[in-house]
Amino acid sequence: MVSARLLTGFTALALVQALPLQSKSAVQSGPGFTAIQPGSYFVEFHSEPAGSDCDKEHAAFAEQTRMAGITMNTRNTFKRLFNGVAIDLPNTGRLEQIASLPMVKRTWPMQMRTRSVAIPSSNVAPNLLFAHQYTGVEKAHAELGLDGSGVKVGVIDTGVDYMHPDLGGCWKTPGCPFQYGSDFVGNGYDSDSTPHPHPGPDPRDTCDGHGTHVTGIIAAHGSKVKGVAPGVTLGVYRIFGCPGNGTGQAADDVILKAMEAAHRDGMEVINMSFGGGSGWSEDPLSVAASRLVNDGIVMVASTGNAGANGLYTSGSPGLGVGVINVASFENWMITSLSIDVAGTKNNVSIVHSSSGNSKIRFVFRSPTQVVAPVDGLGSIEGCASYTERFAGQILLIKRGGCTFVEKAAYAQSAGAVGVMVYNHESELMSPTSVSDNVTIPLVVIKSDDGQAILSELNFGRVTITATNRTVSAPNPAGGQISHFSSWGPDPELYLSPAVGAPGGNIFSTFPLALGGYTSLSGTSMASPYVAGMAALILQAKSKRISVDEVRRLILESARPAVDANSTALLSPLRQGSGLANIWDAIAALATIDPPQLSLNYTELGSQSSPDAADGLDDVTIVKRAGSSVLARPVSQWPIQVVRTLTLRNTSPTNFLTCTMTNLPASAVSSFMANGSFTATPRTWPESNSTAAVPRDTLPQAFVEGPVLPIRVAPGDTQRISVRIIVPSGLSQRDRWFYSGYLRFNLLWDDQVGTAQSLHVPYMGFLGDYTKLDILSSPDQGLPFVSLRGSTDAIADDEHLLIDAAHRLSVHYRLEHPTRLLKMQLVDEANVPQGYLPYGYLEYLGRNYQGSSSHYSNSTINGTLYHDTDLTKPFATAPGTYRVRIDALRPLRSPSDPEGFQTWISPKFILDSVSLAKNATADKLEVGDSVNYGEY
Repeated sequence: MVSARLLTGFTALALVQALPLQSKSAVQSGPGFTAIQPGSYFVEFHSEPAGSDCDKEHAAFAEQTRMAGITMNTRNTFKRLFNGVAIDLPNTGRLEQIASLPMVKRTWPMQMRTRSVAIPSSNVAPNLLFAHQYTGVEKAHAELGLDGSGVKVGVIDTGVDYMHPDLGGCWKTPGCPFQYGSDFVGNGYDSDSTPHPHPGPDPRDTCDGHGTHVTGIIAAHGSKVKGVAPGVTLGVYRIFGCPGNGTGQAADDVILKAMEAAHRDGMEVINMSFGGGSGWSEDPLSVAASRLVNDGIVMVASTGNAGANGLYTSGSPGLGVGVINVASFENWMITSLSIDVAGTKNNVSIVHSSSGNSKIRFVFRSPTQVVAPVDGLGSIEGCASYTERFAGQILLIKRGGCTFVEKAAYAQSAGAVGVMVYNHESELMSPTSVSDNVTIPLVVIKSDDGQAILSELNFGRVTITATNRTVSAPNPAGGQISHFSSWGPDPELYLSPAVGAPGGNIFSTFPLALGGYTSLSGTSMASPYVAGMAALILQAKSKRISVDEVRRLILESARPAVDANSTALLSPLRQGSGLANIWDAIAALATIDPPQLSLNYTELGSQSSPDAADGLDDVTIVKRAGSSVLARPVSQWPIQVVRTLTLRNTSPTNFLTCTMTNLPASAVSSFMANGSFTATPRTWPESNSTAAVPRDTLPQAFVEGPVLPIRVAPGDTQRISVRIIVPSGLSQRDRWFYSGYLRFNLLWDDQVGTAQSLHVPYMGFLGDYTKLDILSSPDQGLPFVSLRGSTDAIADDEHLLIDAAHRLSVHYRLEHPTRLLKMQLVDEANVPQGYLPYGYLEYLGRNYQGSSSHYSNSTINGTLYHDTDLTKPFATAPGTYRVRIDALRPLRSPSDPEGFQTWISPKFILDSVSLAKNATADKLEVGDSVNYGEY
């Protein structure tokens, strides 16, 4: 069953007015503002999906909108996972009228999603086999004969090149792996520039490659690529068009249509390697994914590639209840195309990523000169026009400062025939340089290789030759979390991601028209790896296993990795339960429920003595906690959290004995010791510290009740109470997430003495989570109000006018996700006068801290709104005003006025307000939320 997490005070989809209904004048995107398709909406009806009243409500809606003279285009009709319609509404002022119809429960704007791939590396030698060695897949194939046969796996993505020989070279013929699927969009589709799909006859992928790569990870069965579950039956559902049409995004109604088709076709596992949305479990696709889980389908999704932006970057639909959202670990081998470098002193071969544009390959069969010039601003980052010409040459450019597209464009304008960008890390990454105006290839090389070429240039001329030759080399970062993999938790303090799998430098199939094979990196690659594992479990258990049991086996048998930046294990907010291992999952003779523990929040001094409610004497508490709690005043008692888990011995013949070990993991915070926000989370313990780590800065845990070891009879269960001692030596002001792993050491009394270990991660927030600020502190320079186009805050009592040429901007930064943000003009008595444009926003993620900007804006343009749907505009009268921002704190109710963080600007005087034509259509400016591309 779907967890009550979706139902706290609301019915499931009633929570999902994920974004402001007035967001119709422009496409917005990013953490604070999910990408929106202008003028398009979901309309949800009251009855449950697949219920007897669905048809009646759909008929009544069609009749009543016709009678009311509402002009609209019905894009899609839904009755299986969602009861409602997706519509285009030319006159968005009629939205309020639609929302008031008796069968309508809720409306919200149409969101758009992007593929989750972050990074190519590129071409042949089956390096998936290296990953298979470390995840138990190779052993499951060889010793158990598992290949996923008889299991139906759906792939919702860019389609697949089904003619690829490693994928079968067939479509819906007898014996073909591809027996299900459809194209929902066509080659020319883009939810921004070409919003209306024109589906093709089948979902063949000849122009993108993402879905072909993903499908190969699951099910390839060729000489170069062997997937995790090469015997599965596949359903392929195409939701993305060809790249280069626009933003490369798919609208939610298209994705929901594909999810319903996969459900109708009886898929038993569904993979979704894309992300975006609001980053909340209440997001429409997250809720739909949860319903699929509730219907017995294993749902697997990528957690996202925004790791560089820190905490709260896991995306939907991976945050749906019961969905397995997957983090990325680096592969142990890099398989890539090679570059032969010839210099005055040395000749070397290096590896490079796939080209940023898969249609323009990095091939130079004759020696081609390499130069490393500075741009017109004197920078080696290539982010400005060059003053010289480099006809026929390849530019070596440092990563950073601007997007890959911009680097390639400036190089091309200077006559260059190719670009090599050297990374600032010792790894490859997949660039994105797709642009109609860029016709030269761009690839990324490793930092060390870039420095080596720069050194060689000091001695004289350097040339390179690049063919289709591939090489494999050990990856120094193998088995570590990928730098791009997103962080949790979700905004409501649930642990994310769920588990990790190989996703960095994965060699797999690619469309034949684009070379046939390539290496890509991203959580997009990790997600299908786990989907294939789920298929192997279903096959191994003859499908006599629930979705929850599949999820538990994958999570609990995972192996937590060490944090490279700390002396402890890596926080589960980065790796979930750890690196998945299918052999251990299938061989497990026990399960633990729940497989992960979200402890919510804890505050020192909020409890009395730890033995008050438990009947434990002080000596026992001191002995088990491992610290002298008796020497402290009551306000300093260590906070203790008790959780009960259920251990099930699934062996039908042998007794199980169990002990437990606590493994502390890194504590992480988004804030430095001085209170300033940091995109890269601070960790404790620190890796460079030589001092001993104080015990009270680490969480402790012990089993209560029965004397260890615990003994469980064959087929029986045992409830285990675990007491977790929250770190008391960390400052609550620093806003730490503490964490660790409970390792259950299991031993059976069979002849061979079978032994296994299962891990259950736990995580909690140190302090009162409900009191956290959402907005950045004013001493950080935000929020403020300025004349539009200026970064200087207006003065108190400044006289201003509003007309077509003069507007005000409200600048603010969200340092934490918020369920509700309100921006209003208030009078001198602080009485609200109306909402600003985009002044009522729901289910927002936090702002990312990118180099372009890290804040959001709203405009004061002379128009205010009476209603929260922002459909009732009126003109602002001259007078004295302030801007008031109310941001709902975590886990607080919108009906609680004390639950908001409030900021009020200096007052200003509007002497004149002259509304310009179409003033209400000012587009929302969203600092770093706009998709500026990869840097």
